[in-house]
Amino acid sequence: MKIISFDSKICQNLDQALKKEWLETNQFGGFASSTIISANTRRQHGLLIAQLKPPLSRHVLLSSVEENLYIDDVAYPLSTQLFSDTVYPEGFRNLSEFSLLPFPTWTFRLEDLAIAKSIIFLHDEQTVLIRYQIIEGDENLVRLELKPLTVFRDLHSLTRRNDRLNTQIETTPGRIRFAGLFFHHNAAILDRSGSWCLGVQYPEERRLGLDFEEDLFSPFRLVYTFLKGKEVFLCASLEDRSSINPDLLVSKEKDRRFQLLKNIHVSDMRFQTLAYSSQSFFINSS
Repeated sequence: MKIISFDSKICQNLDQALKKEWLETNQFGGFASSTIISANTRRQHGLLIAQLKPPLSRHVLLSSVEENLYIDDVAYPLSTQLFSDTVYPEGFRNLSEFSLLPFPTWTFRLEDLAIAKSIIFLHDEQTVLIRYQIIEGDENLVRLELKPLTVFRDLHSLTRRNDRLNTQIETTPGRIRFAGLFFHHNAAILDRSGSWCLGVQYPEERRLGLDFEEDLFSPFRLVYTFLKGKEVFLCASLEDRSSINPDLLVSKEKDRRFQLLKNIHVSDMRFQTLAYSSQSFFINSS
């Protein structure tokens, strides 16, 4: 099967990168989708779009994650966000590669470090897992800060700042509940102060003559420290459980995907790719 990937020439070219999108789905009709630089350009983009009342009640719950890596207290953005005449942060400038198999994976190069980020969208539940790992360089004096940007709206609508929003979070070690969404993490520090990200713009909506601006809410900030050979993660889910095992979730989903590949009995790589991708459009309605 042909492995789809883009190098820094594409990833660091904003105009080209914004035209290249990825899609991950589950069996319930939920999905995750964005551009290869993680800048949402459509109202249907997001990291956790869940099917709340099958078959036609999909809601965007987790829009994106603001990501900043600090090396010796110098900040390097990994995420990219679009505003009116402004791109901030500009994480795409640090992106050296995007690839799609077996999961959407981003490789960032910062000084002498290489950071790999993967998004695993689980097939049999409404859960997205985001993992980060240093694959080259020294972890000393490196920390990662993540701010999930939530929205809680119908797939086809937009939302604006709501000062009456209940911003309370419930926490236990490694677990956070906010407005019916459950987050799991292995961060060292949890900052409980929430904040709004105002005026995010979606250029594809604007091109179509539709409303194109939205406000997103971040209920908390997480600070991670890297240890030798250890991955850090953030998981968002509708599943209510006390803890998760990221390695087990990834292994199960990877095995499922490789089994799909084994069952494709055609030699032409183009047809292999089409056959593998076709499973993304099936929904289990039972």
